[in-house]
Parts: sequence; structure tokens; C-alpha cells
Amino acid sequence: MLGLLVLIVYASALGGDFVWSDREDILQGAHRLTSLSDIPAALSTSRQGYRARVTGGSTDDAAGSWQPLTLLSNSVSWGLWGDCAFCFHLENILLHGLLVVGLYALGRHLLSQRRHGNRIAAWAAALFAVHPAAVTSVTWIGGRPYLLAAVLSVWALVIFSRLQATTKSRQGHVNRWLVALPLISLAAMLAHETAYMLPLAALLIAGFESKARGRSAVTGISPLRLKALALMVAVLLLLIGYRGLALGGLHFGTDYPTESLFNNAGTALRHLWYFIDQTLLPLEPIVSDAWPITRSWGSTEVAALLGFLLIAGATLLGLKLGHPSAFGVAWFLLWLAPGVGFFPSDHYHSSQALYLAAWGLVFAVVYGIFLLWRPVGRLLAPGSEAVVYVPLILVLGVITSFSNARWWNHTALFESEIASDPHYIEGRLELAKAALAENEPAAALNHALAAAEASRDENFTGYWSARDGYYLLGRAQLEMGMHNDAAGSFEAALKTALDDPQALYWLGVARLSVRDYEAAESSFRLALESKHPFPEAQADLGAALAGQQRYVEAYPLLVAALDQGLGNPRRHSALAATLMDARQFADAAKQLELSLALQEDEVERARLAWALWQAGEPEKARSNLNMALMMEEQSSDYVEWVRKQMEAAPTTEQQDDN
Repeated sequence: MLGLLVLIVYASALGGDFVWSDREDILQGAHRLTSLSDIPAALSTSRQGYRARVTGGSTDDAAGSWQPLTLLSNSVSWGLWGDCAFCFHLENILLHGLLVVGLYALGRHLLSQRRHGNRIAAWAAALFAVHPAAVTSVTWIGGRPYLLAAVLSVWALVIFSRLQATTKSRQGHVNRWLVALPLISLAAMLAHETAYMLPLAALLIAGFESKARGRSAVTGISPLRLKALALMVAVLLLLIGYRGLALGGLHFGTDYPTESLFNNAGTALRHLWYFIDQTLLPLEPIVSDAWPITRSWGSTEVAALLGFLLIAGATLLGLKLGHPSAFGVAWFLLWLAPGVGFFPSDHYHSSQALYLAAWGLVFAVVYGIFLLWRPVGRLLAPGSEAVVYVPLILVLGVITSFSNARWWNHTALFESEIASDPHYIEGRLELAKAALAENEPAAALNHALAAAEASRDENFTGYWSARDGYYLLGRAQLEMGMHNDAAGSFEAALKTALDDPQALYWLGVARLSVRDYEAAESSFRLALESKHPFPEAQADLGAALAGQQRYVEAYPLLVAALDQGLGNPRRHSALAATLMDARQFADAAKQLELSLALQEDEVERARLAWALWQAGEPEKARSNLNMALMMEEQSSDYVEWVRKQMEAAPTTEQQDDN
């Protein structure tokens, strides 16, 4: 029934497309294996470093999240389904269903000492299954790291709960569980760093169950469970040790927003209450990671601190008394710890951390409602509690079903987010990318400028990649013919992303556009040093060399590029200049015709006329010269020079006859 509920509510997600980072990660192969040679990079670089090979940007192999299992999952799914977005979405929904069933199994075990425990666990799992807090992780294909980590973590805890809770508990299949537990825990930690909280979650479960059986919450834990906890801690330490050797350490990719520890604590408290509101008063989930920063403490921060202390105190007291609702709140706070900056990430604030944590509050609320529905001393008609829970499930299910539809279209998603939160920087950058892909440079320029402006607001924090912002701005300026401005933007991008091959390449293109050939050559050579192979940079290096009349060096680079199908007006024109220097006018004319077929230009048309004239085709030459003269909006020195030369000089054919 739980699985059927998940399928019904998330059926609206199946019409979604590849959105946000899915387009780079899946379609372009930025976060999947494209060949066996990618395996060493997958095992020794962070997600950001691995993606940088395709998308550019930061190349710090240790900074940010490391997700080898997610990368493998993307690769296997791509191998099975290709670019079938429906299939990827279906996989996510099935994983969510598997998580819901795991939470039901875990919940019924935690409540095994209480009457009606199975039903309470089922209602808690059902409410979590349809809760809007899960939308981002389930409906967005890119939410798979959190999804995989959550599924594997919960089933590792289910296995942990199968181990005897006290020395008097019945043992069964112990060795099987002790072998499976560290393996599944390792897999969870390789999916996403949120699973690093697994040993603490297992300790919470062990303490709660020990207390429920009349033992001490710490000293009453059975030796077998202590052994399992030791195995999980060993797996975590082993993984951190490997990261230190292979990746260079466990680097946190982002800092707290202010230099004051006191103000950062205030911002973290704001986050906590935001997460509580999102769980207890669930509305349409928000993608924006823009968040108000505490610059000085006021009534909001004081109230948040007092509220947190009250919750923490009540939770500790409830755990001492062995109350299930206290366990749920403790679970919520535990799994939220990564969501306020305590795990490697480029994002300071991510609402996806709420995915697994939300079950804790749902569990606590469901248990509390059940107690209110069945006052002490009264008998409960089995199933009568559905009067309370079913309407809640219906309301949350409707909110979630409609929220899924927001993820169908990349541009529509971020336009709606920007409309609701103008401070959402990453959303503006995503819209700039989409505008460039749709050949709308003016729109891309506006979004990139707005993102840069929003990044300067010191009262808000959000993911701001200066490299991406200035890189996209430069690309838009280049498309609009603002070549010098574009060069300045690419130089600004390189200040925060040294040796970034994409920024270096496009800086070279901008310089090539204003005929600063020596500077363009320098940029292309640096790009080739940072990324190899880089055929586009190699091709345009040939164009830069041809611009300096170093034709012998340029010729093999340009020919190799055109043989690979990398022709464009600039490269065809450069090869034509090289061939004209070698007095191969007929071949040069062919290259100029290819260039003009892609982009019309009066100077290139005049150059074609001159090449045809020299090749002994005067009629074609005059026709092309006339076309160049008709295209001119103002007199061009080169076109005028070609006209005079053709009037005064004999063709090559005439010279040969003489």
C-alpha cells in the first residue's frame, strides 16, 4: 500500500525532463563514466573536480562533495536508458518507495514494545511518502545523491535494528547482518556525505531501544550492537583516510557567511526554524538557496535561540523517559546537521538536507496525534485513527503532486523561483545558460548582470560562483559583439578560477575577434596546457598563428580541426589565408566559400573575389566583388583595394599566357 501511494503521488513527476545540472551531468556526461579511462578520476576527484573536465570551473580535486556511487548510478542508468528522462524519474520514484518501506520497517521495530506500534509506523511512513519535503530529491534527477544516501542509510539502520538490543534478546543470522551492515554503510557514504551521520543515528536507535527495554541508554546497549557501531565507525574512518590520501583531505567547499561566530550561529538558528516550518507547515518546496544573514542579533535570533533550547531540553528529557516523539525530534536534529554547512558542498544552504530529516518530525507528530486520539484508559477502535491521518495524506499528496509539475521544464522552474525570490543567484545563472543555449544573448546578459548584482547584497547568502557568473557574462557579450567587454569578463572569471580551460579558451576567442593575435595565442596555449585534448583551442590557435602570418605553424592545426568537423567561419578564413600565402588560390576559394556559407561578410566576400581572380575565374570573381560592394554599408578599404587590383592587374591565367 505504501508503494502504491508513492506511485500515485509521484506519477506527475514522470513527465519531467532533464533540468538544472541534469543537462551537464547526464546528457553531456559531466558526472557519469564515458570510458574506462574516467575511473581513476572518479575515484580521486570530488564531484566538482570531475565535472570541471566538461563544464569548466573549479578543479580542486578535494573541494566539495565526493559521490562515486552516484556517478556509477548515473553511468549504469545512462547505459540502460540513454537520454530517457522518464526512466530516470521512474528510478528515483522506485528508490523513494524503497526508502518509505525501509522507514516503515524501522518505525515498527522502534515501536515494537508499544501497542498499535505497527499502525503508527505505517501512518508515519505514509505521511512522509507524500510530504513536499521529498519533492526536490525525488522529482529532480539530480537529487539522486541524497536519495541514494537516504535509502542505503535507512536500510543499514534496519539491519542494525535486527541485531539483538540487549543481552537477553534472541539472536538470529548475526554474521549475515554484521557482514551486510558495513558494506551498505560504505555504499551510503559513497553516495553522499550526509551518510557520515550513520554511526550517530545507529547510536540514537541503540540508546532508545535499550531505554525502551528498561536498560540504561548507554551501558545497556548490547555488546553485539556495540560491535556493529564499531564497524560503522571503522568504515567512516577508513573512508575519511582514503579521502585524505586520494583526494587530499575532507575539504568543506563553503564557509559560513560572516566572520563573526556569533552572527553565524544566528544564521544557523534561522535555518533550523526554516526547516521546522517547512516540515510542520508544508507548502510548495522552495528551490532557492538565498538566505538572510544575521548581521547583528535581534528579536528573531533571540527567539530562535530560546526556541532551540526549549526543543533541545524537551528532547533530552523525552529521550531519558524513552518517549518515541523525543526520538523523532532527535532524528530530525541529527540529520539536519549536514544541512547547515557541516558537510563538503559548494552550497551553504540546501533544502535537500530536509529529505531524510523530515521523517523524524513526521514520526513525532504522528505519535503525538495518536496519543491524543486515544486518551489514556480508553480503548481504540482499530483503524479509527484514519479519520485524522487520511485527510492529512490527501492534502500533502495534492501539494506534492502539483509541485512535481514545476520540474518539467528547466526555464519555467527558475523563472518561477526568481519571481518569488529575486536574491536567487544560481537561478539567474541557470537562466543565463538556457538563454545562451537558445541563442538569446541579450537575455543571458541581463540574467548574468542581475546575478552579479545580487551577489553583492551582503544581507543575503546563496550559491555564487564568480567563475560561472563572469564566464556566462563574457559569453553573452561575445555573442553580442562586445569583444573587449567579453575579454574583461573572462579575465574576471580567471581571477577566481585560475587556469580554467574554458575561460582561457573564450578569452582567446575574444582577443582573436579584435585581432590581438599574440594575446589570443597566449590564451589558447594556456588552455591547452590545462586541458588535453582540447581540439577547439588547438583549432583557434591555428587561426591566431595565421593572423600573425605564421602560416607554416598554422596549417597543420587548421587542417586537423577541419578534418574533425570543427569548421567555422574563423577557421575556414584562416586556412584560406594560409593557402593564399602558398598561392593555392583555388583551394583558398573553396575555404572562403565554406566560411561564407556559415556567415556572410563583405570583406570575406571581397577576399573570395580576389582568390577567384587569381585562380583564373574572372566572372565568378566579378560577381562576388559586386556582392561585396552591394553589402557595404560604408566604404571598406579592403574591398576598395580588391576592386582596384582586379581592374589593374591581370589574372594568373593571363600571366601564364604571357
